[in-house]
Amino acid sequence: MKEIIKNKKVLYILTLLIIVLGIVSIFVFRLNFTLMYSEHTKINVYLGKEYNLQDIKNVVEETLGKQEIIYQEIEVFKDSIAINIKSANEEQIKALETKLRETYEIGENEQFVAVDTVGHIRGRDMIKPYVIPMIIVTIVILAYVGVRYLNLGLLKVITTLILRLIISQALFLSVIAIIRIPIGVYTIPLAILIYIAVVTYTVVQNENRLEKNKENEKKK
Repeated sequence: MKEIIKNKKVLYILTLLIIVLGIVSIFVFRLNFTLMYSEHTKINVYLGKEYNLQDIKNVVEETLGKQEIIYQEIEVFKDSIAINIKSANEEQIKALETKLRETYEIGENEQFVAVDTVGHIRGRDMIKPYVIPMIIVTIVILAYVGVRYLNLGLLKVITTLILRLIISQALFLSVIAIIRIPIGVYTIPLAILIYIAVVTYTVVQNENRLEKNKENEKKK
């Protein structure tokens, strides 16, 4: 029993340490976002004819250099493409335009390249659509847990679930901040999966406790 309590204390201390380090990392280094969620350059290329993606990639690497690049086909007819890159200067873009013009035999007076700067997507903007739905879901779950496990102690059951949800999400964000895992399209779904896992674990644990209480009552 003492060993279990000791192990729990170690786990609590370790969790607290990771969260504190995570908070420090966020304030000092900020969060790391993927290319599509950070400020970057978007080069829209309107070729007006079908292209081969590998040929486009070869031209881009030759003119813009080897760096993280995300390609997006923006037309169903496969005659236009968007090239997302962290940054590109005027000389590089001009070289890209010249090379594409030569490769796809585009007239000198035809304007087929448009460059846009895409702003950074803030973390609060990412989670904003999920805030109200998650609050509603949490209220419903807490109401269910409170009624279902009333005999186990209403305040204890609800408080335990709330703390687990907060700590698990804080721990998840802290790990992301410390290890510098890029925040992107999979971050929110992973956070939701952790939320579901914590709720499921807590419900199963309470069900087991409830079952044990019933068995003890039958024995009496």
